[in-house]
Amino acid sequence: MGWIAIVILAVALVVALCLLYNRQKALKESRKLEDMKIVFLRNINREIRVPLASFSSVAETLGKDDLYLSKNDKRNMKEQLLYNANLIGTLLDEVMMFTEAEESGHQMQMESFSPNLLCRRCLQANMNSIYHRKAVKLKFQRELNDEFFVKSDRHLVELIVSKLIVNACRFTEQGEIQVGCNTTEHREFLTVYVNDTGDGIPEGRQSSLFSYFEKPDDLQDEAELDLSICGKLAEKLGGALLYDDSYQGGTRMKLLLPMH
Repeated sequence: MGWIAIVILAVALVVALCLLYNRQKALKESRKLEDMKIVFLRNINREIRVPLASFSSVAETLGKDDLYLSKNDKRNMKEQLLYNANLIGTLLDEVMMFTEAEESGHQMQMESFSPNLLCRRCLQANMNSIYHRKAVKLKFQRELNDEFFVKSDRHLVELIVSKLIVNACRFTEQGEIQVGCNTTEHREFLTVYVNDTGDGIPEGRQSSLFSYFEKPDDLQDEAELDLSICGKLAEKLGGALLYDDSYQGGTRMKLLLPMH
């Protein structure tokens, strides 16, 4: 009977330790998630103040009693408003992307679509992102036929590609931003790429581009947050988001989508 009691106590102790370990692990994951949300909301708060300040400035200008606007002034003001409205739109998309990156987020809705048309649509939607940089051009690189279709969640793909274009616009002062897709770079995957002629990503930061979900406290700027969320969504699509470290003269990001 003594040995039976010892065995029962040992088993009970092991079970208790396992329960304690799982509880501590759950608490650690919960704290990590809270830290991630705090960093995310802090970045959203900082980013949204820029377009809001611009709207306030335009409102003050329009409220002047002696206001006179030339055609050029009206055009510039229109472009400024559209640009900042687009910024707010991408911030709302970012909130949705963050939500969809979690386990209980977006339910996949698979459909066939032309990646060429999707890339053109994303470029057109972000034309106002470069209104204040006349030396930058947005360009579509046609490598596939428009009749080529792929099956994936079109909504998530558009979110990712649009965010990559917005980031490229933010860090490119002159030159061009190219968007295109092909089936030749990675076997069994469609490659959607966004190239820019910006300064590129410093070598010391390349390894941490997608690490926000692992180390939220090490976040250096919102670009890493954006790329981390996009990377998680790419995985959800069965693909991947890659940084092309062989690309020269700027930055090249690649979204890989499986070709079913």
